[in-house]
Amino acid sequence: MPRLLLLLSLLICAVTTHAADEKKLLIIGNSYTFYNDLPELLQAMADADGTPLTVDSYTAGAMSLRGFLDSPRHAEGRRKLESGDYDYLLLQDQSQTPAYKPDETLDSVKRWCDLARLHKTKPILFLTWAHAVRAEGKVKLLTAMQDDTSLTYCKAAVANKARVAPAGEAWRRWYAKHPGDPLHLPDMSHPTDEGSYLAACVIYSTITGKKATGIPVRLKGAPVRIAPARARELQKIAAATLKAFTPAGYLKKHEESNNKLLSATEARDLLTRDITATELTEALGKPTLVQKNGKQITYQYRLRDNVEFVAYCNSRGKVLNVSISDPAAGVSIIDLSELKTTDRNKKSPNLQK
Repeated sequence: MPRLLLLLSLLICAVTTHAADEKKLLIIGNSYTFYNDLPELLQAMADADGTPLTVDSYTAGAMSLRGFLDSPRHAEGRRKLESGDYDYLLLQDQSQTPAYKPDETLDSVKRWCDLARLHKTKPILFLTWAHAVRAEGKVKLLTAMQDDTSLTYCKAAVANKARVAPAGEAWRRWYAKHPGDPLHLPDMSHPTDEGSYLAACVIYSTITGKKATGIPVRLKGAPVRIAPARARELQKIAAATLKAFTPAGYLKKHEESNNKLLSATEARDLLTRDITATELTEALGKPTLVQKNGKQITYQYRLRDNVEFVAYCNSRGKVLNVSISDPAAGVSIIDLSELKTTDRNKKSPNLQK
């Protein structure tokens, strides 16, 4: 009898300890979260890894973090946080908002983080991937959009002392290594199974502190099917991204890169009637995107302070028109036929770099 009591006591102690160790995660997001059932994928990873983690979520298509806070129709996410005793809150904004409406994301993240901490919940930001385009026969990540998306999430993280799960930066690393192997679906926005799996590896590792390369490759009941060899390859990308990434480090690198770029005024001063794309590239650096549309070729460049410079060229590379999109000054269109011809012996100093 004493032995039976001892066994019962040990069993009760083990169950109590497990319950005390168990963590709860709430995810607030839209289709980037519910495509391929990312919450269930995270749950499958935790179960396979023996991690006592319960994953819950509230999602709505195309919804922003501001919408989840202010729309009465979507108040359930906030109610879950206020009544659910969660340990972690993962926040995913609408995919375009961080890049094109950064102030909205910064404000929304602050409000969510303040709310989370009122309920002793740790906020984590789900840094998403940029959209893509098909160019030169391949799917290419919109790197300028990724730059802006990552910048906003990192600013929000530093301002609110929140952690970041840099899934978008992992996607960037994947595309750099596997340019012909897209993670985007044909809509150039939503994730393939592999895209969701890579994001899940980054998020799971960020939450648990475990190495992404240690996640079991066989996941019982997972909503996606990834071959073991493919899973290990994606895990390595996730691990390398997390090893190299910090929000403060990203902000520092961005500032250094930004200071090396030409300003909108300096770029405008380069323009003459007969300037070519080759000369622009020599002065402005590698284009962020090159697209062919019939006989027209478009070259997109990044200038200082998030200014976008787009050159529209003919098939021989001569620049015909330029658009300069400045967040502070709006969009200006320049018709190069109205400009003067360059004296080839007196080029702008910027074109002689």
